Amino acid sequence: MSTSYTHSLTTSDGTHLTLQGGPETSIIEAAEEAGMLLPSSCRAGNCGACHAHAEGQYRLGDHAKTVLDDEAEVAGDVLLCRTYPEGPLNIRLPYEQGRIISGKIPERRATVKMCEETAEDTIHLALELGPGEDGALGCEFDPGQFLELTIPGTATRRSYSLANCPNWDGTAELFIKLREGGEFSEFLGGVSAGQEIDVRGPQGAFGIRDTGIRPRWFIAGGTGLSPLLSMLRHMADWGESHPAELWFGVQTEEEIFGTDVMEDIAASMPGFRYEVFVGEPTKGWTGAVGTPLDRLATELAESPAPPDIYVCGPPGMVSATKKIVEQAGLPEERVIVESFAPSSS
Repeated sequence: MSTSYTHSLTTSDGTHLTLQGGPETSIIEAAEEAGMLLPSSCRAGNCGACHAHAEGQYRLGDHAKTVLDDEAEVAGDVLLCRTYPEGPLNIRLPYEQGRIISGKIPERRATVKMCEETAEDTIHLALELGPGEDGALGCEFDPGQFLELTIPGTATRRSYSLANCPNWDGTAELFIKLREGGEFSEFLGGVSAGQEIDVRGPQGAFGIRDTGIRPRWFIAGGTGLSPLLSMLRHMADWGESHPAELWFGVQTEEEIFGTDVMEDIAASMPGFRYEVFVGEPTKGWTGAVGTPLDRLATELAESPAPPDIYVCGPPGMVSATKKIVEQAGLPEERVIVESFAPSSS
């Protein structure tokens, strides 16, 4: 008889769950066998979407150190897709119970409405979702979540964050960075209106947390801007009065996108302002130079009200943000993160 342990999971809103799993099955896999789909994406230890905290005996499989470094490991942080128990575990999940999907991930067929270049190597993809299994036509999700897209006729699948707001007409908007030689990038480079794509989701635990009227700062690197635009659009639509700032970092001016959306948000949300940072500007650039993190420590020291900080970008950027916030004396729960490791395939 194979060994099995009982694991206790606690969500950020205090819900307690249990599941069974042995040493040959990751926590993500054990949860799926129990009918619970915990937020995850790559399932290979490269993206950080299944980050959590664990107490007990376990083996942590191979993973990207940029997503989970040695210091975090020592502190008990884990990636649930790479966590194999060697005894009962107590696991603290950094999201609410509502982010756990029961059953299976929704699957739908979508039609491309638009696919156009919006910045250097970045496309703006708009999809019209077909009806779900229940016949619903809307695009319902929590701002910050992502969809998985599949190349028709293949098993090649990639995850991309939604940039628009939930809606009833089934529209999904995504900003996607194209990678030279990447299989999915080559596919998207030839996509035209009317083409169909299989879609899974929404998925993911990244999203706005209800913490009262604290200021909200949003920090984005590259296409990490997408889920932050979704959150801010949602705030604007609902007339939320939180002071909000968005800092968007790119390497060159040619990589800038989404400023029209930022302007629309600023026009409808008086407490919002944004700034674009360019790491390698031309002589004609008159905006901020460097990265958003160059200013973060100073802004934290001068801010009269400590903010909640939402950050999405490459793992190194996310890790650096956490360290700056820690040095500023803010509790770690004030930083809500989503990192991504770009795929070359």
